[in-house]
Amino acid sequence: MRILIGTLSYKPNVSGVAVSVELLTRYLVEQGHQVFIVAPARNLKSFVEADPATGATIYRVRSIPNPARRGFYLPIFMGGLTERIFREVKPDIIHVHDPMAMSRYLQQSGRIHGVPTIVSNHFMFDYIGAYLPKWLRPLILANLRRKFIGFYNRCQVVITPSQTVVEYLRNLGVHPPLFALSNGVDIERFFAYLPVEQTRQAYHLSSDPLVLYLGRLDTDKSVDVLVKAFAQVRRQLRCHLVLVGSGGKQKKLTQLISRLGVDQSVTFTGAVPHYSLDLVALYQAADIFVMPSSIETQSVTTLEALAAGKPVIAANSGALPELINDGVNGLLFQAGDSVDLAEKMVKLLSDRALQTQLSVAAVETATKHELQKSLKLFEELYAATIAAQATNSREPDLALTIGRLSDTQR
Repeated sequence: MRILIGTLSYKPNVSGVAVSVELLTRYLVEQGHQVFIVAPARNLKSFVEADPATGATIYRVRSIPNPARRGFYLPIFMGGLTERIFREVKPDIIHVHDPMAMSRYLQQSGRIHGVPTIVSNHFMFDYIGAYLPKWLRPLILANLRRKFIGFYNRCQVVITPSQTVVEYLRNLGVHPPLFALSNGVDIERFFAYLPVEQTRQAYHLSSDPLVLYLGRLDTDKSVDVLVKAFAQVRRQLRCHLVLVGSGGKQKKLTQLISRLGVDQSVTFTGAVPHYSLDLVALYQAADIFVMPSSIETQSVTTLEALAAGKPVIAANSGALPELINDGVNGLLFQAGDSVDLAEKMVKLLSDRALQTQLSVAAVETATKHELQKSLKLFEELYAATIAAQATNSREPDLALTIGRLSDTQR
């Protein structure tokens, strides 16, 4: 197959979407498929480059900085450019990872030339709302919701990483086949043991129990809730907070940490590349992992923590309750409630037997999301979608394929 992937987030960006697209691309190329990625450049020049890490061809398209997200870029003047890329690639299928203008132009080319488009939905609308002024939020979100749903309804298949988001989109009026397919996680990689003391020394971490957060340090991730909870926990227990990642909220988080008087007990590591051995080492060194975000559509880093056998505390919101069964493989806290989170952290840090119990169940959960199985399902879905397009029908073959694939991860 010749697969054309469109995404606004791809390396060097650090995000769950960028990681998911790279893992999928690497797998598809290894299976003998040709993959072409359309992603933003970091200036007004468009160019083509070979990606030695995956074997894909990347079309970088002229872009301007995203005013809402530092380090991210938005393509401009896309109509003719995406059509030229389409004609050059001659794809069998298009897979886009957002509903923005670049994806709409790619899908438009697909409709003109009879090529199906699959879209992966990686967000809920609250994610966008987190970056908007409160007084503008209802108006802008209503307009975006209408445009995005219209785009989804022009695609042949809509993929989400969780059943929670399937129901969310269905309730908003999305009509094409909706399919929950996990991002997947490399269990063997994250479960591999690495010396903890070596990691502590490399990052100058104390010998106290380590609380880990790994992800973007941006508004939608609610890391401030974790910091406030940690300050409360620190009054009762000796522990150390490790924040792995980068983003627009780091300066404000640093100020909050100073104001709460826990400067000496918090470490910012900065962003760690996904393929770095340090990433695995940091998971392994942690005693517990916390995901405070209330709007996760699955959470790649929570999956990785589970695969590493880490007890997880997560917000009881978004799709996180699909991964975390409270009291079985982790603990859930009331989203946005730093007091409740602090209580759960104290409970878990104080109970080694509970940590062990949750750790065993965490790995069992991760095995249901094994990476190679998830990636193979994407490949099968591409083939089924192309076949359905060739017969000018979504039913019954594609519907049956989707039902079968969906059942494999329950």
